[in-house]
Amino acid sequence: MGEFIAEMQERLLPEYEQMKHYNVFTPDQVREIVSRRERLFLKITKSHLAVGDYLEFIVYEKQMYKTLSDKEKMMHIKLTGLKNSISIRIMRLYREVLGKFTHDRRLWSNWIKFSKKSGPQEVAGIYEKMLLYHGDDPNFWVDAALWLYEYNRLNIDRVKDILLRGLQRHPDSEALNKCFFDILLKEAARADPEKNLADNTLSEQDIKLERVEAVYRNSMANITSLDYFVKLLESCEDHHEMTLKLQRLIIDDMQEKFPREPGLWDLAAQRELRGYHLGDADEEPENNEEEPASKKSRSATNTRSLKRRIQLCVTVYKSAVEVLQTQDMWSLYLDAMLALNSDGKAERALKQQCLADALQDGHRSKLMHVRHYAILGKMLSSAPSGREAAVTILTEALKNDASVEMHQLLLGTHVQNDSESLIHEMFNKFQRTMGPEALPLWQMVILYYRTRQDSLGRKRLEDIYKLATASAWPEFFELRSDYLRYLWHEESVDAARTEYAKLALQPPMSLQLHRTMAQLESSLAVRDKAAIKYWRMCYEFMAVYFGKTEPSVWVEYLTFERDHGETKNLSLLTQRALTTLEPRYVPAFEAERALAYVGAALVG
Repeated sequence: MGEFIAEMQERLLPEYEQMKHYNVFTPDQVREIVSRRERLFLKITKSHLAVGDYLEFIVYEKQMYKTLSDKEKMMHIKLTGLKNSISIRIMRLYREVLGKFTHDRRLWSNWIKFSKKSGPQEVAGIYEKMLLYHGDDPNFWVDAALWLYEYNRLNIDRVKDILLRGLQRHPDSEALNKCFFDILLKEAARADPEKNLADNTLSEQDIKLERVEAVYRNSMANITSLDYFVKLLESCEDHHEMTLKLQRLIIDDMQEKFPREPGLWDLAAQRELRGYHLGDADEEPENNEEEPASKKSRSATNTRSLKRRIQLCVTVYKSAVEVLQTQDMWSLYLDAMLALNSDGKAERALKQQCLADALQDGHRSKLMHVRHYAILGKMLSSAPSGREAAVTILTEALKNDASVEMHQLLLGTHVQNDSESLIHEMFNKFQRTMGPEALPLWQMVILYYRTRQDSLGRKRLEDIYKLATASAWPEFFELRSDYLRYLWHEESVDAARTEYAKLALQPPMSLQLHRTMAQLESSLAVRDKAAIKYWRMCYEFMAVYFGKTEPSVWVEYLTFERDHGETKNLSLLTQRALTTLEPRYVPAFEAERALAYVGAALVG
């Protein structure tokens, strides 16, 4: 360590001379730099070192490097020597700290990131050292191989060595296997398809493709994820004609491994849409038997029109839903048709017909998801002539799917059609058969009748609110508050107060109800003693029913008395709160009360 420090300090002397020579910094600034570095050196010579000591030094040197880069632009000079010296020092600091703290993965990553810019020739060696300590992470092997390959493609043998060593430790790593597959595929694409090696009848490219296939076959023994095979096919599509046989092999394996997996059928259909027809790999060109295999496998892919590709895609989806007969498969089919219709104007009529057919068939299957029924209902209801059809279809769908969401779709269609009798009939059914999960449906019906503004609407609304407020479900407490607001604004203040007096005593108790009424009472423009009394009653109910465990109700009560009631009640009310609250809630009450008074003082 002493030699390392001494050497680094000695190297600094020429730097300071250059700083003075180029007038990069003033003499005072140079002295400050010298002093700062001496303090940093002292930290990394302590007997008890920490990663942070080195990081502080590294961060400082990186900032210095950036400062010098800015000076170069500003002063129009080159400070290459100074910057190189700093880069070397940062590299040595990283090397020194990672010799002591090999476990710090983030530090290794930072060193590699820095080296890629400042010393790319060093990166491969750093990766090798890191893998000695952190080879348990397959992603590090992938990163090392990709960097080495992209940095210099002549390093392919070293890249293979890294990947093979990584696969020895992580044979089931999808990332490692795919990385190996992709790199060898790129090598095959770069190879000469015409060049034969020695007396070999295979071309250079065919031999490299065989290596790609070998990597694929080896990975099959360890990986069983459909997504992995999908990614391999996507890589092959970048070199479609060259990899036709390989694609056929992968697809055959997928069909054997995942025959009832919706994702496989979706993949096949989407490939048809992109122009990668499954039959292309089966076509055998009429070539001389002496021709290299690479030429045989690379027959020109038929150029298909968009219309034909759409038709082939739909054919696969239709086969899929017939074979699998699951909601997931239907959802993939319908989503694909929706995506197709959102993409451009080409073959618009065909796309619309395919979507219409898919929705119609999906409904007949009784496996269509409510999300797609929502789309179908919207499409039909967009024209007056289609609203009756929408009601018919959604009514049929409700027999197979009695979810709240499906009820909402049908109810929404009735509302759009202003079919009051059907809305009321539907309400009577779900209020008898469904539980608290039907709250959104109650709210839809209430909103409908509130917007009617007629005698029938008011009568229905009154009946519905009576049923809602009588419910013991906590989820329906919201409707009790909603009823008070309705009476207050649409009927009269007295009507709301009368109903509140009843609901306040009706179990189960709701804190929200009292707060709603207190808020309504506070909205009165003119308040007499009677109004204050009614307002106070809200807080009294809160204190009686929730005063043991809710410190906030006492704070709200005190705030009311202070600002609108009788200040003489504050002392007694505070004492009442302290004796009523359970002991564990008293500190929270004191804290909230203090904050409330501070807030009032600030406003005042």
